Amino acid sequence: MKRAVVAAIAVGACGGDGWLVSSKMLFDGYDETNMDCRTGPCVHDENTDLTVFGGATYLVHRTAESQILGPNSSLRVYRSMDHGAHWDLQAVIAAPSDRDLRDPSFYVDAAGELSIKAITRLAVTSARDSNVDSITIRTHSADGGMTWSALEPIGPETWSFWRVKADTDGTLYSAAYEDGDKSVVLFSSPDGVTWTKGATMYAVSDDTPLETELMFDGGGLTAYVRMDGTNDEILGNSGRLRTKLCTAQRPYSTFDCSQELDGVRLDGPVAWTYEGRTFMVARKHLMEARDRKRTALYELSGTTWIEHGEFPSAGDTSYAGVAPIAGGKFLVTYYSSNLHEDPPWSLGMLGPTDIWQATIDLSAL
Repeated sequence: MKRAVVAAIAVGACGGDGWLVSSKMLFDGYDETNMDCRTGPCVHDENTDLTVFGGATYLVHRTAESQILGPNSSLRVYRSMDHGAHWDLQAVIAAPSDRDLRDPSFYVDAAGELSIKAITRLAVTSARDSNVDSITIRTHSADGGMTWSALEPIGPETWSFWRVKADTDGTLYSAAYEDGDKSVVLFSSPDGVTWTKGATMYAVSDDTPLETELMFDGGGLTAYVRMDGTNDEILGNSGRLRTKLCTAQRPYSTFDCSQELDGVRLDGPVAWTYEGRTFMVARKHLMEARDRKRTALYELSGTTWIEHGEFPSAGDTSYAGVAPIAGGKFLVTYYSSNLHEDPPWSLGMLGPTDIWQATIDLSAL
């Protein structure tokens, strides 16, 4: 009861401007007792994504003992026929027996099949994901998400794809970051299966570039590059908060990275457009409250950014999915540590987290 009360209070306090219609805890990791994360849900649920496919809404998220790399992890796939009012478990995709599995996101391949991109890594503890031998993999389903193909690599070793996005000509693209968070490179694919390494987008290793969200607009591309910065800045509670803006025109062979968003670092970003405006859900860093995080709604225009408010969230949080409902309403999923405890991010990564979902109305903004 205490957790439900805290959640209800948070809804009223966080969603400014009337855009946050409702929110609720979808899957409870805090009270979970299962320890076999390859077959069932565990305490640490994270890394969500949403899509609409074949008239249904699909959700995927990772479950594990913690955010620490390890094979005791899996992806759980759900389907809803009523925009998230009810969810049915479709499949559990276990990690390889010797590698971690995380950061899933949906896309549709050239054959019209629903696909999931994810990343496998060795169970190695290192700074900035060094020496983890990242391999981006794909699995796809021909029966509405009930069964999924064996995991197959789609990218070269040591490169982690972020979200797969389609350009207006149908070509699929993903920005990939190099193990050690040293650089970001653009990959492209005509079919979602065979990928080609393209131009380097950003390669200032001292900025620690990683998760990069792509947005296409009439032959132009804008990339939002997360930058964790120096050792003193990496936790996002001191120093600079920045997100690099890299832009290019088709065929995206060279990038201009002379601009950046100052004062905001967009971790785990998902971006989309509504009525010509660009919105993003990403992690917010509270500089005034050491090592505390939130999940927030942002609006972006060039180098200008606006934060519209926070979702009920705390501790280890963010990595959202977004799916349209109707008009200006969208379904959003994300994960969060216990709201009442509000642990530091560094502790939240090791503890229980829950999957949350919210309905937002952008027509209110």
